[in-house]
Amino acid sequence: MSGGGKPDVGGDVPLEVFVYYDFASSLSYVAHQVLARIDERLVAARIDLRWKAIDLTGVGNFQRGRFLDPARRQSLLRVASALDVDLDPPERWPDSRLAGEVAVVLDERIDRGFDPAIERDWRAAAFAAYYEQPSEIEDLLPDFEGRVPFSLGAVDDLATGRRLAEATRHAVAAGVEGVPTLMLDVFPLCGIHDEETMLGMIHRYARRRRQLEAEAVVGVN
Repeated sequence: MSGGGKPDVGGDVPLEVFVYYDFASSLSYVAHQVLARIDERLVAARIDLRWKAIDLTGVGNFQRGRFLDPARRQSLLRVASALDVDLDPPERWPDSRLAGEVAVVLDERIDRGFDPAIERDWRAAAFAAYYEQPSEIEDLLPDFEGRVPFSLGAVDDLATGRRLAEATRHAVAAGVEGVPTLMLDVFPLCGIHDEETMLGMIHRYARRRRQLEAEAVVGVN
């Protein structure tokens, strides 16, 4: 089953592209919006974006609760405007560990056959709570707990972000130095561009990856 909930074409397995992000990152929100515009075309090309939440405090000098510098705010607004995304960054960098921890739990279960639509819905709802209609992340949990066949965990436990911290360590070891980052095999592509540029880069990567895999199969046979 593809990331868009459609059967795989011809039995082919979709190619996964990891997208590393943090709910506290305004640019991650912008990426969430931009990449959503090309999702159907990626699905048609049998490419799934697999969103991986991490904690920026484990990557750079990000500090929870710190005021957003005015110059940084203006830079974010310029990028968002250029990409046609409405953005009103929070005055302080939020603590996104609870939202990220839930995202990690839901993503981990996808490999066991869990419906990826619920992870997508959580990501959209959490981003909306931070950037669209400000609300408490805790208030989102009851609805989602009713949709999963396993316990998400107690709020206090989720808020410590233990799984999120481990996911962050793995991301850093893989070469992630910021968010948003698309991981094209071992090559991290940090930042976000307009949808046609992103689509072109991902398509080129997918063609090359599939070509190499096809050549490897021929070589073995």
